[in-house]
Amino acid sequence: MTDRKSYKLELITQEKQLIDDYVNSAVIPTGMGPIGVLPGHAPLIGTLDTGVLRASGDPEKKFNAFVDKGFFMVYSGGLTIIAQSAEMKEQIDLERAIAAKKRAEQIIDSEDRSLDLKRAKDALLRARARIKVAGNEGP
Repeated sequence: MTDRKSYKLELITQEKQLIDDYVNSAVIPTGMGPIGVLPGHAPLIGTLDTGVLRASGDPEKKFNAFVDKGFFMVYSGGLTIIAQSAEMKEQIDLERAIAAKKRAEQIIDSEDRSLDLKRAKDALLRARARIKVAGNEGP
């Protein structure tokens, strides 16, 4: 049940709904930089960037998720996030994320300009965000 201290948070991808719960705060990565959302926030629609979603409700309820591009909507009583992809902290394969980070860094540091630098930079952003969500800044 919602009250003046909480609102409904939904995190949705094309494949599944990862979060459908009440929280009292969230920080989301947006096209305008990180935005904090508290109960009573003004209505807002915007773009979601690759990064970390952090939300909390009561002391035992904390959500940490990797999110990758999409849209968000803050409305009376809620926040809906529609992400291209998303993973909860416990779903992240840390070894795979660290390996992806290393591969992306090697491509970026390479002098071979035939490689797709934009794609490597995007992969590096995703890997760093996954490592951060997993709770380990990694190498």
